[in-house]
Formats: sequence, structure tokens, C-alpha cells
Amino acid sequence: MVKVDINGRSIYYDGYLLNNLQTAKEVIQKDWDMVFIIDGIEGSGKSVLAQQIAFFLDSTLTIDRVVFTPQEFTDAIVKAGKYQAIIYDEAYRGLSSRQAMSQVNKALVSMMAEIRQKNLYIFIVIPCFFELDKYMALWRSRALLHVYTGEKFKRGFFSFFSIEKKKRLYIKGKKLYEYLESPNFRGRFVKGYCVDEEQYRARKLEVLRIAETKKDKREQNWINQRNILIIELTHFISQQEIADCIRLDKRTISDIIIEDRESKEEQRLKRQNFEI
Repeated sequence: MVKVDINGRSIYYDGYLLNNLQTAKEVIQKDWDMVFIIDGIEGSGKSVLAQQIAFFLDSTLTIDRVVFTPQEFTDAIVKAGKYQAIIYDEAYRGLSSRQAMSQVNKALVSMMAEIRQKNLYIFIVIPCFFELDKYMALWRSRALLHVYTGEKFKRGFFSFFSIEKKKRLYIKGKKLYEYLESPNFRGRFVKGYCVDEEQYRARKLEVLRIAETKKDKREQNWINQRNILIIELTHFISQQEIADCIRLDKRTISDIIIEDRESKEEQRLKRQNFEI
């Protein structure tokens, strides 16, 4: 590990990783951008590693450029200056994986022209590399850092895959979601946030709460629409036939119908009292 002092802060970097980051700093000056993918299971330290790498490449990194939603990501890119780093952190736990990654992929693809124009460092922090769009995974990203835990769930380990290595990894491992390609090298990192940890955790928690609330509303809307359909179907077929068709037990169908009748009766009585 090599100690590097940045803005009065000492951070230890794996030597092989440091060499690659130095190269990235030189190459981006030749009118390139740098998109890094950092994946791994929840709690493995992905966000910490992303911040440490981003801070080395862009010592102006602040909490404002650590974002959690497609809209925040888009806004950060629009506001970013030349050669700045933006971290798109995973903030979709509890959402449908397919739906969440669809949002990530769309945001990435839609902003690629501006990312290139501003020569930005972009870090995509996600649970699984194989969920990325093929274009982004194979052709648009420069490297993959797969974060994992060691013996007894010890944090601080990563595998580094270059452009060619991650291409082969994606092709080999996509079907089974397994890391079947050997990395260029394996490295270590130590704990240490590069933005205010308390602010970071508070912002991330708030985004997750909002996401869960939206999810609950979507689920309730779906249930309401399903119940309306069930009630309409009772005019044409039996409760048992409905239950068989939509794979619900007959008691649930009966409860939905009874609840609807009670609700309508309650509304009728309210109108009657109002008219009196």
C-alpha cells in the first residue's frame, strides 16, 4: 500500500491500482472520459473504494457529486466542470432490480455525449456488473473493480478488470452471473470516506425512504386495479372461477367483494345523511 496525501488527508492505495489511476489522469487530458464500474454485494465497501479513487482523480470531490438517482446524476453532469468526478451510487435497494438498472442504463446512455465533452470521471456503483447494459459494460466503461469480502467477511478486497478482461468476463459470466474470468490483479483498500460520512449516510437513507414510499404506492395502485377487475368479473363468472384464473384463494375473492359492498353501503349512508 502506498500513502498519498491529498488536500491534507492521507489515503493508502494499492500500488497496482495507483499506477492505473496515474495513467487515467494522463489519458483523460487527451480528450477522453473515464467511466469506472464498481460492483459487489451490499455492505462490502464499494462506496468507500469509489470515493477514494474519485478523490485521487479529482481532489475537488464533494458530497454534491455523490448522487443516488437518475435525475441527480443528470443534474450533476450538467453542473460539472472539466475533469471532475461524479459517483452514481447504488440507491435502489428494495426496488425491482430490472426496473432500477433500466433507469441507470438510460441515464448513462442519455448523458454520454456530455460526459465525453467535459472529460469527466464517472463511477457507477452497483450490486452486479452483469445487470449493466451490454453497450455500457463492454464498450463504454474503462474498467471494472469487483469488491468482495475475505475470510470471516473481512472487507477491503477488490479485483481489477481492464477493458479487455471485463469484456471476456461479461461474455463468460452473464448467463450464470459468475465471475469466470481472472482479473488483471487483486488489491486491498482501507476504510475511509472522502466526503462527510454522516451527510452521505443521511442523504442515501432519505433517497431509499422515498424509493420505498413510491414502491408502496405503486403496489397499492396495482392492488386497487386488481380488485376493481375482480368485482367486475363477478357479474359474469363465479368466485371460484375468478380465484382459479388469477391464482388467489376463494376466501380472498370473497373478502374483496364484501369490502367493496361495505364501502358502497357506507358511502350510500353518508349521502343519505347529507340529504337529510
